[in-house]
Amino acid sequence: MAWVDPERTDQGDLGGCDLVFHCSSTQAGLARSLELLGDEGEVIEMSWYGTSDPQVPLGLDFHARRLRIRSSQVGMVSDARRVRRTFGDRMALALRCLADPAFDALLTGPVPFAELPATMDDIAHGRLRAICHVVDHTTTD
Repeated sequence: MAWVDPERTDQGDLGGCDLVFHCSSTQAGLARSLELLGDEGEVIEMSWYGTSDPQVPLGLDFHARRLRIRSSQVGMVSDARRVRRTFGDRMALALRCLADPAFDALLTGPVPFAELPATMDDIAHGRLRAICHVVDHTTTD
C-alpha cells in the first residue's frame, strides 16, 4: 500500500496499480490517481466535493487504457453486496482495518469540540491541512 500526496512529485514510480482509492477531494489527486493506474485499472472515488465541480482528465489515454472510475458511497452497502454483507459486517471490517498504524498518518488534531467551528473554517480556507481531523468531545469549557 502506498500513500500518495497529489502535490508531491518526488514519490517515485508508483504506477501500474490495479486499484487506487482516491480520497483527497482535489482535482490534482484524482488526476494523479488515474496516472497511477495500470491498463484496465480502477479508481474508487471516495472524495466528497460538496458544491465544487472538479475537472476529470478523461482525455489522453483514459479510453485507450480502459480505465474506470467508480464512486463509493459510505452510508450503505451496495445492493449487489447487501445479501452477503450486513452493515455490521462492513463496520467490523472497517474498524479492523483502521487498527493499522499506517492510518495514523492521516490524522490531525485533536481539537476540543468548542473550537470546532474555527477549526473547520481553517480547514475550509486551506489554513489547516487535514484529511481526518480528530474532535475531542470529552473536553468542556
